[in-house]
Amino acid sequence: MEAADCYVWDLNPIIFKLGSLQIRYYGLLFASAFYLGYRTLLWQFGRPGMDLDLARRYFLYIFFGAVLGSFFGHRIFYRWDVFVDNPLSVFDIRGGMKGLASHGATVGILTGMFIFSRLTRIRFLELGDRVIFGVAIGATLVRVGNFFNSEIVGRQSDVAWAVCFPRFDRGAMIPRHPSQVYETILGLSVLALLFIVDRLAGKDERPMGLLFGTFMTTYFAGRFGVEYFKAYQALPTSYPLTMGQWLSIPFFLLGVAVVIWSLKTRRPGHIPPSEPGAPARPGKSRGSRKRSKKKR
Repeated sequence: MEAADCYVWDLNPIIFKLGSLQIRYYGLLFASAFYLGYRTLLWQFGRPGMDLDLARRYFLYIFFGAVLGSFFGHRIFYRWDVFVDNPLSVFDIRGGMKGLASHGATVGILTGMFIFSRLTRIRFLELGDRVIFGVAIGATLVRVGNFFNSEIVGRQSDVAWAVCFPRFDRGAMIPRHPSQVYETILGLSVLALLFIVDRLAGKDERPMGLLFGTFMTTYFAGRFGVEYFKAYQALPTSYPLTMGQWLSIPFFLLGVAVVIWSLKTRRPGHIPPSEPGAPARPGKSRGSRKRSKKKR
């Protein structure tokens, strides 16, 4: 439906209710993100013949890392003043899971990758390559969910495609950038790029870390740009950058460093089928390397 200067988005975010239970579009999209992420993780582990039980275990680390990271990240990054006054406020769950931060989810996922890498001795960047398709899908679907929820809206604008969110603006018809749509397009573009890079590099010749670095570089560069169209959060408008932009910079730099390292070293990004869950150098454990050094 079209208003004077904007397209009105006033969809009820609740699909249906079962007593006190509410089924929301956001919840379905959030669950779908993890399901599709799980399926792509099995696909990526299965390609080089890695143990799928490892993939299932790895998924649990990613799942809890993403959920806890996004939950605590929002309460630390976007409610900093409350956190400083009362650090225990991060554990306040009276509002449910309302308020999730994508940068916090990224920290949680990286933490889960690191812990799983230490436990299994699978290389950290290889784990990153295997999970990054699912991460890109999740980042995209969550923004679609934000649009259905009429949240994380854009700044006021008079562009021809401006959208009004009366549920966000308490009935007011304020034309805004549909920043959720911008980030959805960003996520789909990065996902397409990952498929292109994966296809061009080849599943066996693909340098380790290339997919992970490609995602971190392109997605967070895009996030930095989209923040110019999003409504201000956490930081005052007088600040040169938004909170989202400050948080995107280190992840972008990490991605650049990984891409450079990956293309320079060109280490193979797969584990032979006969050695699922092999250590950093396939076929050799840390102990065996130490023993070989002593024999020399």
